[in-house]
Amino acid sequence: MMAKLKPAAQDAVLGGQVPPPLGAVVLGGLEGVKRRLSSPAIAPRIAALSEALNYGETGLNLVLRGLEDESLKVQRTALLLLWRRPESYIRQVLAEYSQYHLFDIVDTVQGHADAIASLALSANGRILYSAGADFSIKVWDLGKDRTQHKQIGTIRGHNHIVTSIALSANGRILASGSRDKTIKLWDARSGKVLLKITGHIGYVNSVAITPDGRTLVTGSQDTTIKLWDIKTGAEIRTLRGHTSLVDSVALSPDGKAIASCSWDTTIRIWDLLSGKLRWEFIGHSARVLSFAISPDGRTLVSGSLDTRIKVWDLQTGKAIRTLEGHWGWVKSLIISHDGKTLISASYKEIRVWNLETGEPIQVLNGHINLINAIALSRDGQTLVSGGEDSNIHIWSVP
Repeated sequence: MMAKLKPAAQDAVLGGQVPPPLGAVVLGGLEGVKRRLSSPAIAPRIAALSEALNYGETGLNLVLRGLEDESLKVQRTALLLLWRRPESYIRQVLAEYSQYHLFDIVDTVQGHADAIASLALSANGRILYSAGADFSIKVWDLGKDRTQHKQIGTIRGHNHIVTSIALSANGRILASGSRDKTIKLWDARSGKVLLKITGHIGYVNSVAITPDGRTLVTGSQDTTIKLWDIKTGAEIRTLRGHTSLVDSVALSPDGKAIASCSWDTTIRIWDLLSGKLRWEFIGHSARVLSFAISPDGRTLVSGSLDTRIKVWDLQTGKAIRTLEGHWGWVKSLIISHDGKTLISASYKEIRVWNLETGEPIQVLNGHINLINAIALSRDGQTLVSGGEDSNIHIWSVP
């Protein structure tokens, strides 16, 4: 009969001299957090930062040390966690990080002969659609690491500026609106036209597709918003109320409401099924050019010719705060998929903000004229921008 070996002292926690697998949670509590923060892998370090806040001032100091991590992804996680802290000394530390580095330009895409008006990014962030003042839509493969793009298609059919494009949630249908007053639906993979829709008597400024892919929403220079059956192209309803051109339309995340902004300085929220007006937001002193809705559907952010960004509570209809920093028109806005970060585009610059606090995080420079459009990948790692300089910049979190 074999005798049972007694465990050695070092076996109690670590199991002898065999090292634990990378990223494994071997020790719990604060010591486990510290061990993961020293891991050579990035993912365990990022996960450990959030857990560190459970351990009082000691844990908070570990998060502060994350600002000095060699990985910008870890730095970004630490910064976003710290922006939410009320401690005055944390605010002082963060004030020194006003030049915090989040995105870098990793590639520049050129191919349009005129300004970029609109952008649409596939769910995986790899395929980019760009619409231009040269009447064309171009299709790009941005490459696995987003640093080596190639053009894989050109879609033609409009005879004026393509003002807006939108991808269906399943990525199969691309919608486009134009100053030729038409809307076209395309097979996003083949580039073949599926439907041509007419009905607006002015430029079509904005297009959006409901999350279920059944309804197309368009906003026009003629001050109206129209709903269309995406399969047949039949008009479902016309929404009237704006007194000047409708610059942008979008759907709420649950697909039950339509949002619109106009040169009449207002933002309106409409019920998709009934077409009834739910809210009218008044607060900007000039044309409203852009807006974005948070993924949880609770917050709306609007940008204006008045250079200001306003944050609104969609539950109460009240303004939460005003963000200032741009000195030109706020032409495009987007909120990250996690709802924590706001990105705004204006003349020559893009600004990154903490949406929860309104604090600025980073200013991105690279364009030499007005930036008309931005798009963000779902993982928040790739940002795309295009503007009047006809360039498309690809930004990435290193």
